[in-house]
Amino acid sequence: MARTFERQDTQIRNSDLYDDTLAAGVTLESGATEIERDLNGIRSQLNRLIWSTTSGNWYDDVPTINSKKRAIRDLNFDLDELESQKLLCREALLTDVTVTAAQNWEILTFGSSETPPAVAAVALTVDGAVVAQSALSGAGFDVFELTELAGANAIYPKNLMIVRDSTTGQVIQSSGRDVFALLQYESTGVDGAAFNDTSAGNRAKLSFVRQNAALDDLEACPVADIAGKTINYAWVSRYQLDNIPEDCFLGQSSFVDASSNTDVTRQRAYDNQGATVVEQATNATLDLNAAGIAWVIRDLLNANLLRILEGSTGGTSEIQFGAAVDVFNNDAILNDFASGLKAATGGVEIDIGTTVIASTGTIETTGTNDLRLLGARELFLDDSNQAGSTWAQTNGIKLSDTTAEWDDYETAFGGEVSLLRGIYLAKTTGSRVSKTYSNVTVTTNADTNVSLADGNLDTALPNMALGAFLTDYDVFLNGDLIRPGANSGANNDYYPGTVLTPAAQLKFEFKVKLNDVLCVIAWA
Repeated sequence: MARTFERQDTQIRNSDLYDDTLAAGVTLESGATEIERDLNGIRSQLNRLIWSTTSGNWYDDVPTINSKKRAIRDLNFDLDELESQKLLCREALLTDVTVTAAQNWEILTFGSSETPPAVAAVALTVDGAVVAQSALSGAGFDVFELTELAGANAIYPKNLMIVRDSTTGQVIQSSGRDVFALLQYESTGVDGAAFNDTSAGNRAKLSFVRQNAALDDLEACPVADIAGKTINYAWVSRYQLDNIPEDCFLGQSSFVDASSNTDVTRQRAYDNQGATVVEQATNATLDLNAAGIAWVIRDLLNANLLRILEGSTGGTSEIQFGAAVDVFNNDAILNDFASGLKAATGGVEIDIGTTVIASTGTIETTGTNDLRLLGARELFLDDSNQAGSTWAQTNGIKLSDTTAEWDDYETAFGGEVSLLRGIYLAKTTGSRVSKTYSNVTVTTNADTNVSLADGNLDTALPNMALGAFLTDYDVFLNGDLIRPGANSGANNDYYPGTVLTPAAQLKFEFKVKLNDVLCVIAWA
């Protein structure tokens, strides 16, 4: 039995139609005329919240991925946690800093841009220049300290700065060990504040260190190995994930240098460059200054990929692509060759702009490939005889003038026929190809094949698959011209039977009788 819903406040009937595919937009509100439409709008939006489209269903469960299922509330917490993750990046400071004589530390001058261009970050949650806060301030701050902000291990505290000689770009060494610096903050410095030059304020300094002899901890760099040197340094910056700069992972602090105890070679320059792109603001020239000198790029197996050969003193200058090149991919908008072009010189050679278009006098393809001549604008055919003729068009014979000519060609020949077929049909159309008489030998019902092969004609009908069936054949029955149709649905006098070639079968919309005479005149 059906229930009677009498209490509308608690017993409103369910929707007759459930639709969760309504298009999003204001019409979900303005187009609703009953509560069912309102509910379907909500269902559609729920579908999008789950699936992003309406390809699923509004009642589908939230999927479990790697044993995790997140609703919108969970996503909010997880996204906030992800955005709040901290990352450390190195950033190079290219301001020259000169270490005072007889010191292995240096207080940085904010007014001369020697301090990092960020706020001081002491706490692990603060974004900015990572520093270790000293226990000293004022005049007492002007000393060497080994104060560190703990990092991954004893030789990599988070406030460890990379140091380079500002003149040579070389690593500064002390007893064969690289010199680093610890970035330290005055005890009175406020976390998250900008650096300054105020005594007992927010000053910063570098204390220069090296690894100890056991290479398991840091120790003070001897004064004699650092005092008086002018340096650049790379500081550590802390970012929240959603604030990291685009180039954070490009290694901005990777000072490009060669080892101080080796020669600067092109190989070492390439190696030290890493993945950094070389950018030129001025012209760069490579001179090959003797005949036969080549500039070569090779593959891993030392096979030539590209070879540029100098030949200005009587030889032939060449740019060669080696046999190791599988594909030469040229995406240039315009390839401008001032002189001739030769292709396939090892086989069927094609010359363009020299003497002939092909040494064999032909253009051909191999295998099953088609050859297509396609003009971006118009296509002309021409030869040497045109110049001495009365032909006025200097470009030769044009393939077509308008799009309509292609349509006319297709219509005239009953489809997309070949050029030779069109010439043949143009020659033969209008001239009778054949005339065939045939007598009906058996009375045959409508819509039944009529042909010699079916035993109801005494002679074969011609091939009626050539040209257009509706226009290129005239069929007479007992001397009267009758009307063709494309099929039985046309409801004309006759239409094609099962086959039209090599001898046609015809079907008629009426009964043909014994001793009826058919005459077929073919114009194709």
